[in-house]
Amino acid sequence: MLRKTALALTVLSATSLANADVLTSIKPLGFIASAITDGVTQTQVLLPASASPHDYALKPSDVSKINQADLVIWVGEDMEAFLEKSLEGKLPKEKVLTLQEVPALEELVEAAEEAHDHDDDHKHGHKHAHKHEHKHEHKHDHKHEHKHAHSHDHDHDHHGHSHDEDWHIWLSPQAAGIIAEQIADRLGQQLPDQKAKIADNLAQFKTALAAKNEEISQQLASVKNKGYYTFHDAYGHFESAYGLKSLGSFTINPTVAPGAKTLDKIKRDISKNQAACLFAEPQFTPKVIESLSKNTKVGVGQLDPLGEKVELGKNAYPEFLQGLANDFRACLAK
Repeated sequence: MLRKTALALTVLSATSLANADVLTSIKPLGFIASAITDGVTQTQVLLPASASPHDYALKPSDVSKINQADLVIWVGEDMEAFLEKSLEGKLPKEKVLTLQEVPALEELVEAAEEAHDHDDDHKHGHKHAHKHEHKHEHKHDHKHEHKHAHSHDHDHDHHGHSHDEDWHIWLSPQAAGIIAEQIADRLGQQLPDQKAKIADNLAQFKTALAAKNEEISQQLASVKNKGYYTFHDAYGHFESAYGLKSLGSFTINPTVAPGAKTLDKIKRDISKNQAACLFAEPQFTPKVIESLSKNTKVGVGQLDPLGEKVELGKNAYPEFLQGLANDFRACLAK
């Protein structure tokens, strides 16, 4: 009886290892992971695509998913502060891939920040002022005030990450290649029998990514000089990859129409800089968009930085990049 129980447990253990789940914090990381796990194991995503990684609150079912996963992939506390307590010190290090701690990604983000600092002074000052104002309001309005305040202090005190660093790295084709390598390396360690398949998946992903990158570069070449504003300072990596002309961002609460002063300032900036487009995101209410575009000639587009409409799968990440490229071009080419 004991031998049968031991044998059953061994079989169960082997089965659970073979079906080990990779859990990513957000959907775009799931797009990259699912290309590497194709035919190897399953990829799951923690956050609903409609939720923001900046202020999500974990549910008990989320904690259960985290604890059962064989590999959890997240950017880090600068992006998903809500995950910090559930990951750091709770799970074995080999089960957590923190992208903020990958040297190649740190270098990429730092280089992007230096390039951003050399942009013209108006653009930089404009972004900073709106961003600062929003975050201040957001902390007071939101239920997670303490968590955000703690995260802000923690980042500066312990990790040395600049508050202005842009960790929306899933919008960088270059970063996506590095992330894919990291996932492949971790999976290869966990599932040594599948190393050949994982390596093949990585090679296919890189080939598909290079082809898509070239295709998008050509697609967006004719709209490079069309200036635009976004509602979220998140697209820097995508913009620099394809040479797009961002005029700045208006970081406002997506569900509340901006006040008269903010509205007036935004409209003046749109007019002064002859912006071709104003890009919103799926969570912004029609009222916000309407109030900003009213009585201006600016075109209104929508960007989806989390790939809400894209399904997980082998080709999901190139499809996600293509969707963003299509959305940028649809408005800017008018």
